[in-house]
Amino acid sequence: MRVLGTRSGFIAIITTGIIAIGLLAAFLVVEWTTRPGVDPLQPTAGGTISPAKRPIVVGTTAGPMADLMVTIDGTDVTDRIGGAGDGIVVNAPNLKDGPHTMAVSYRAGNLFSRGAAAEWTFTVDTKAPALTVTVPVGNGATTHEVRFAGTTQPASVVQATWEGGAAAVGADPATGSWATQGRLPEGPTAVRFVSTDPAGNTTAKQRRIIVDTHPPTLSLGGTDKLVTLTTTPSPVIYGRVGGDRPKDLLFGARLNGAQIPVLKGADAVGGRTATSAVKVPAKGGPTLTLSGRRFALAPGRLAEGQNEVVVWVRDPGGNVARRQFTSFVDTSSEFGAAQLMTGAIGGDVTQLQETLGRAGAWKGGATGTYDAKTVTAVKKYQRKHKLTANGKVDARTLRALVGRITVDLSATTLTLERNGKVVKTYRVAIGQPAYPTPTGSYKVVNKETNPSWFPPDSPWAKGLGSIPPGPGNPLGTRWIGTSAPAVGIHGTYADWSIGSAASHGCLRMHISDVEELYDQVTVGMPVEIHF
Repeated sequence: MRVLGTRSGFIAIITTGIIAIGLLAAFLVVEWTTRPGVDPLQPTAGGTISPAKRPIVVGTTAGPMADLMVTIDGTDVTDRIGGAGDGIVVNAPNLKDGPHTMAVSYRAGNLFSRGAAAEWTFTVDTKAPALTVTVPVGNGATTHEVRFAGTTQPASVVQATWEGGAAAVGADPATGSWATQGRLPEGPTAVRFVSTDPAGNTTAKQRRIIVDTHPPTLSLGGTDKLVTLTTTPSPVIYGRVGGDRPKDLLFGARLNGAQIPVLKGADAVGGRTATSAVKVPAKGGPTLTLSGRRFALAPGRLAEGQNEVVVWVRDPGGNVARRQFTSFVDTSSEFGAAQLMTGAIGGDVTQLQETLGRAGAWKGGATGTYDAKTVTAVKKYQRKHKLTANGKVDARTLRALVGRITVDLSATTLTLERNGKVVKTYRVAIGQPAYPTPTGSYKVVNKETNPSWFPPDSPWAKGLGSIPPGPGNPLGTRWIGTSAPAVGIHGTYADWSIGSAASHGCLRMHISDVEELYDQVTVGMPVEIHF
């Protein structure tokens, strides 16, 4: 006999069992996933944080907790915590910079674990990271794809943002160097750079970067008149620019490979003459004047001889236009008055070669032509005296070759030096107490053989007339004028006065001594007068 309901009852029993098993499994899953634990999330163990910027977050359990205790450096901070889902948030904004130890413990009614505890260390860093943006150099770029680079605190993240774009990159964890790239539009763009260090501190910098993909144009006029210079070593170069506003351009030149100080077009508008902010010892440049798109550039004094001149202009993006020409200069016959180089001719080159001969760097008679043999001799001299061996009589080489005069007023002596060594010391007469010889740094400005004497504009010379060359001339046979007002070095027939304070400010020497000195002195030679 069949019992009704047996099959359905069996199914009911199975269904009930499955549900029970499912409920048990779900319970076990919940218990497992909510089992107690302590997981440092922010910062991680050994990590870094700025608590004023970011809260301290610790992962725990999503279930109930009992007897919770949180300590930092042994101080109970349990009353400063708040919930954060499956964890706790600790509010401790006033922690000092440096390492700290944190501990968390609690009990839980979990099937798999009845509690959890852990201790770890972290570092507080509240200092903003250093940030430099070294690329692009300056504020210009010649391409839309602009590279950004610089340095910051190692392991920081640098983000660059601008209207319509952004780029981010992590800094090298060891050196802090970083580099990224962005596409900027034509013209000026404000780019903001923000570095965020591992602790959450930030530093921001902003750059105005100009993208200019169109180079300026440059033309020179009248350079045929500059091919040979015989009246002045300081030319004026005329030209015209296009493609950019002249006031936005930088103007410059290279003279025989040496860069002159750069001039700003903006300083030359409105009829002004632009000069360099850099102090330049040479007179006559550099200066710049503008008239519309036309300019006049005075780069400074060229060396005697063959000069390579390169004129350039640079736009805000960094594009450069250049023009080059050669200028031969022969304006001086007095050695020491100007720098010399290949191609120079004349008496100044003859004196150079004779000076090199006395220094042991030149053999044979002087030719008066700055040729390959002269270049070799100059290089030999430069190497001997630890100067740049370029074969040119540049400023440093000229100073060494020319030497200097030093006057010691207290000892009434004049010393000639060359190549860093004393050539000879002479006795001199100096100014009387009423007309003292001035102290300071001067230079030789002129030389004259058998000079005439003209009364100076001074009360002591009132009523006196000029005296021609000869035995009665108070200047003797030689005059070496200096840049000190109305003061020169000259001979005297009053030998008795040498070694005393007897002159009206000049430096008197025995006739034979001043004639000997005269042949070794050059215009431009420094003269130092001191007590």
